[in-house]
Amino acid sequence: MELTLQERTQLAQLVTDILSRWHIRESDQIVLLGLPDETKPRYLTQLRQGSKPIPDDERVIDRAKHILGIQESLDVLFPMNPNMPRFWIRNKNKLFRRKVPLEMMLNDGLNGMDKIWSMLDCTRNWES
Repeated sequence: MELTLQERTQLAQLVTDILSRWHIRESDQIVLLGLPDETKPRYLTQLRQGSKPIPDDERVIDRAKHILGIQESLDVLFPMNPNMPRFWIRNKNKLFRRKVPLEMMLNDGLNGMDKIWSMLDCTRNWES
């Protein structure tokens, strides 16, 4: 399903807000979103402010959707503590053999994001 320009702009704002709340460095935000290495940090500001949409690139959109899904799952797990997702994403976790979820996402890309999201949301892989 292809996203409209407005949907890509909204997705960009949501995802960059999540990454900011997780206190992710801009250079790592670029990696997590799968943007080209030469992407400048000011581009992230434009995404966050809604003046640019997320690229119309299936790979980038898929990564953005994974980040959104991970955040939504963490919100369900920790509904009373809005700071917990930032803590959870940045610290070693028994579910992942004491690996840090953020490092898994940075090192393993979409595969790492998929493992994390699937572990957090057991309904994600259900067949309808």
